[in-house]
Amino acid sequence: MNTKIWRIPQLLLVIIALVLAGSCSQVKTEKAKIRAAAAAVNIAISDSMPIGGWIVPRIAKGEDAKIRAQVIVLTNGKTKVCLGSCDVTYLHRPILDEVSRTAEKQYGIPFNNIMIGATHSHGSPIQTDYTDSTADQTFNKAIISAFLEAIGTANAKLEAGKGATAGSFALGYATIGQNSRLMMENGTILWVPTIYKHGYNRPTGPFDAQLPVLVFKDDQGNLESIVFNYGTHNINQPSPVPVRSPSFLGRAAQELEQKLGGTIIFLPGAFGSTHVFDDMPTEERVFRAKDGIERAYLKADKREFSRLEAVKMEFSWRVRTDFDEAKEHQAVTDYCNYWFPLITDWKAEPKPVIAAFKARRDRMLASPEKIRKSWFQVILVGDVAFVGIPGELFASLGMEIKRRSPFRYTYVVGIANDYIGYLPDKEAYSFGGYQTWAGPNYSMPGTGEMLVDQAVYELNKLYQK
Repeated sequence: MNTKIWRIPQLLLVIIALVLAGSCSQVKTEKAKIRAAAAAVNIAISDSMPIGGWIVPRIAKGEDAKIRAQVIVLTNGKTKVCLGSCDVTYLHRPILDEVSRTAEKQYGIPFNNIMIGATHSHGSPIQTDYTDSTADQTFNKAIISAFLEAIGTANAKLEAGKGATAGSFALGYATIGQNSRLMMENGTILWVPTIYKHGYNRPTGPFDAQLPVLVFKDDQGNLESIVFNYGTHNINQPSPVPVRSPSFLGRAAQELEQKLGGTIIFLPGAFGSTHVFDDMPTEERVFRAKDGIERAYLKADKREFSRLEAVKMEFSWRVRTDFDEAKEHQAVTDYCNYWFPLITDWKAEPKPVIAAFKARRDRMLASPEKIRKSWFQVILVGDVAFVGIPGELFASLGMEIKRRSPFRYTYVVGIANDYIGYLPDKEAYSFGGYQTWAGPNYSMPGTGEMLVDQAVYELNKLYQK
């Protein structure tokens, strides 16, 4: 009798405990739903504006696609993050800081949660120095306005309860480009891609063909946005520059929008040491980009993107002033005088290029600020980590971040929040070549490795959080 009386309450307790455990488990697994909205805004441009991305300015008439700013804003109900880009060669911190500060004030997106930059298109107009009060700031102001309009439009969708309610992810690939720092037979490092035909021994570094794709759709299955990342210089076939262009990766995004809908956003990867050789036509570059993106899009798996976090911090970097001016000048002079006469695809005169590099070095030496500050950033969208680097990071360093990251899906976003030039690995300096010359490279050797270590440290902190 006593045994039976004891067993019944015990059984009830077990049942109650199991019910409570199930309820607690359900509460713990319930996560905030991700919502996302995207927008793109065209920038008005005239034929009179010289094209950037070249050592000396070029002129182009008309366009093959729009130059624009494009963003995606994501929220989990507690916080918002913003990722975006503009179809220009590079953007410095003052412009991007103004956009981010204004967006924080007007739309409630924390400054530290905004990662925006340039796509490194070599087919868009030159940006003037935003700190120069005597310079024409018309284009800079148009970029700021376009970014803010795009962010405002995307944010308004979210505030109205619209936009994407589901996300998915796929890791694709594309065969556009290669490590372009080839060791030529005469011991120099390739700069202008055309000259590889004159004989080379080997590449001096790796190439990263990964093409991650994030997809966001609404309740009806309509595409709201695709965000993709790729690490090759975004340059059309450069001989000559016939029209203004967001270049082949920007064109691929806009052409896919016509087929799939939504807003498609390109975020550049670690592309400092990778280019597409000139004998691949622009149309083939566009095709391969579209093909890689669409293949990944079609196989993307549903993903839990409820975790949205960001780390954004200033770091100090030292302007490179330790170079030997005579040696640097001789290296540029020898290279241009030797190789430029062999370039048949487009007219290349050595003297203007040599003079342009000399002017860059003079500005570096005359700079009153030898130590400057820039931004480093990590944004988590679910289990996908984006590492914002404010320059043209070499592929080897980008791949090192991926290798050492605790997050399986980790991707570098180049020219994010600022621009501090090429960021080679230390070995690259021993080979020499364009990306290591003082002028296009204006931070001290070792800056790239410093950013890799910082990225791994912050990624580990977020992973353990």
